[in-house]
Amino acid sequence: MKTKLLLPLTLLGALLLTGCGQTGPLPTFGKAITPEWIQADFDGVSGNEYIATSNLQDVVFNARGEVIGWYVKGYAGTPYIKRRADGTFDFSALQNQKGIVNMVAGRKAFALSGEGLAPAQPAEASVPSGLDTDLKTNRQTAVFRYTQNGVTVTKNVTLHPRNFKIDLQTRVEGGPERVSLLFPGLGKADNPRVQAAARGAQPAAVQGSGTLNVENIQYAALQENPSQVAHALILRPQGNETVNVRLTGGAQGLITADVPATSNLEIYGGKNELIHLYQSGYTELPGLFKPNFFGQISLLIVKLMETLYKFIGNWGLVLVALTLLLRLVMWPLMQTQGRTTARMQVMQPKIKEIQDRYKDRRDMESQRAMQTEMQQLYRDHNFNPAGCLSNFLPFPVLIALWSTIRNFEFDSGFLWLPDLAIPDPFYVLALLYLIVNIGQLYVMTRKNPDMFRQQAMIYLIFLYFALTFPAGVTIYIILSTLIGIVQQVIINRQVERETAGLGQTVQKAPAGGARKGKDAPAQTIVATTKGGKKGKVIDAPKQD
Repeated sequence: MKTKLLLPLTLLGALLLTGCGQTGPLPTFGKAITPEWIQADFDGVSGNEYIATSNLQDVVFNARGEVIGWYVKGYAGTPYIKRRADGTFDFSALQNQKGIVNMVAGRKAFALSGEGLAPAQPAEASVPSGLDTDLKTNRQTAVFRYTQNGVTVTKNVTLHPRNFKIDLQTRVEGGPERVSLLFPGLGKADNPRVQAAARGAQPAAVQGSGTLNVENIQYAALQENPSQVAHALILRPQGNETVNVRLTGGAQGLITADVPATSNLEIYGGKNELIHLYQSGYTELPGLFKPNFFGQISLLIVKLMETLYKFIGNWGLVLVALTLLLRLVMWPLMQTQGRTTARMQVMQPKIKEIQDRYKDRRDMESQRAMQTEMQQLYRDHNFNPAGCLSNFLPFPVLIALWSTIRNFEFDSGFLWLPDLAIPDPFYVLALLYLIVNIGQLYVMTRKNPDMFRQQAMIYLIFLYFALTFPAGVTIYIILSTLIGIVQQVIINRQVERETAGLGQTVQKAPAGGARKGKDAPAQTIVATTKGGKKGKVIDAPKQD
């Protein structure tokens, strides 16, 4: 039976399709990043840049508070920036950009233009103040000031290390009453979706490489097609201020926002993925994100997690409770699946006997006789081959659950784990993951050592993924697998008791009448059933 080999391979493919195959550098296993501000020469031009680094992204500002590098991480915790032994920093990974997406793609975000203000012209910029990181409140703050042609600009920037949101407060003094803010993004996208929704209206999108003006917006967005590796840039006015936008489509997607001299915008720059958008409060905006079937399941799971957290108050214990609840709900289905697996294991030796008996017989009569014996064996053991399909029924929930926990941003650790959103820094979970999966494989293939050896090698491949899984994902898999092992052991004992009296004997024709060749009489196969009673009599094909 190849089903057991197919399952891990199918799961591996599902994980790859849902985002394990990320672009960019592979993560340094277990190395979480402590959010901080780095002051260093990033672009090689005289003067420092200011880099806000965290597990989710690295954002590079120049002295005017313009974003000149916006690097969203495919794997949370990937250290794009290396600290050398002498205390200096190595930015080569970001500067070479091999597989790393710079959302602004050589352009500048948060750049101001208007009367007296021009991003390409020189300005007198002061050293930013208020460079601070407060992990308890999930904030990285900075204040940028510069003067250009007698106009003074102050930008208060607040990043949130555990999500992709940035608060941008801008004040222009001695200049025009309204200015333009530039939001280029999604540097790798050939043709992102560019749209905006006016307050109280449905969204309008740019067609092709054209332009579109939308007044008094509730949001404007640049978006790639949703996936684990897709990106989005979304801006949303705060308060009642009027913000108008000009949308530019095509390869160089751009949002130009017309804002008051004093403005307050919330900006999302990160993954165009349901859970991150949900946690940031964007999924209720019209036309921004339409969940598919798996997304609908993910939303139910994340809302259940939030409900459990209200009562439990610890995300690690929430995952434990979620695992128990989901296994309880799926228990009847897993019971059916487990009984199918157990019966197949009991039958394996007898299936092999039948296959060996006919392995040199390829004629139609022999094949029909073998199928007849196999069908009788299935009936005797109350086994339905179609029951193997039940192995795949939980997959939609498992895939949605994987995506939910993987993308959920937890605000705490658990036990020895500093952060449930990144891999275990001590590799304990990866080791437990391998042990419990090998244990489960043994329980499911204990009567077929060859199959166990074959599939054990496959699970070694999964060890790599366990090293990169967020700790929250690995906790769920370990607990769920342990429960599955206990359930399967119970089922195995039940099925073995039920099938203990089932057997099969072969009664050959009397010796006196035994002849070889085509004229030899057929062998008589008598299948015995539970209690030793004779069952159906099958005439096997003659042997040459």
